Amino acid sequence: MRQRRLIGIVGGLGPFAHIDFERKLLDAASELIGARRDQDFPQWVLSSIPQTPDRTEAFFGEADDPTPVLQRSLERVQGAGADFAVVACNTAHLFLKGVREQNPVPIISLIEVTADEAARIAPGGSVGVLATSGTLRSRLYHDPLEARGLRPVSPFDLEDGEELQRRTVMEPIYGPWVDGRHQGGGIKTDGGSEEARALLEGAAGRLVADGGADALVAGCTEIPLALGGAEVAGRPLLDPARLLAKAAVRYAYGL
Repeated sequence: MRQRRLIGIVGGLGPFAHIDFERKLLDAASELIGARRDQDFPQWVLSSIPQTPDRTEAFFGEADDPTPVLQRSLERVQGAGADFAVVACNTAHLFLKGVREQNPVPIISLIEVTADEAARIAPGGSVGVLATSGTLRSRLYHDPLEARGLRPVSPFDLEDGEELQRRTVMEPIYGPWVDGRHQGGGIKTDGGSEEARALLEGAAGRLVADGGADALVAGCTEIPLALGGAEVAGRPLLDPARLLAKAAVRYAYGL
């Protein structure tokens, strides 16, 4: 099957996440276009700038605006011939409005494709969102889910929500919280550990037991590195990166 459009990946947000996304692109190609030989798989170009300011910290005013670096990354893939782009980071989508205003390259939204899938598998239901505090506080997932008739629920909505979010979501992703800052480590450093998996499973369990979630969204690209699988706490787990990979392959091949 002939590829019609070259994929551009804005990566490095963090670096483990875009590597995981590339694997999911290969999986999507196998599933959707029957890719088997090297020559069957799609072409893409990647810009990885791990020095992009942290998107959650930027949302809370604790880091520089990442928009200029995201713009530079998008210009790189455009200059390499990309016909459209994907951004392998959930929280980075907070800053894409400014990027889109400066660059005409189409960007497939990871958030929108995930909200569409949530509405398909849990119509009218409750959707638990595991994500960084920036993603949750900005309502990055909440608004699209509500627009589709769904009820989003996050750790912040539960009893002891602040502590639950910090201990079972943020620390597994970013590492320990000491003196008002995350000290590094976590999935962003090691790509996922058994401890991170156990903590995130605990958070998912609370969203199901106390929040009534019918489905769950792994709303940070690092979370599936620790959780994996299509189900957690007895509920479907939506992996936005996997959904984005499928959307990218469909668009690249005109499916």
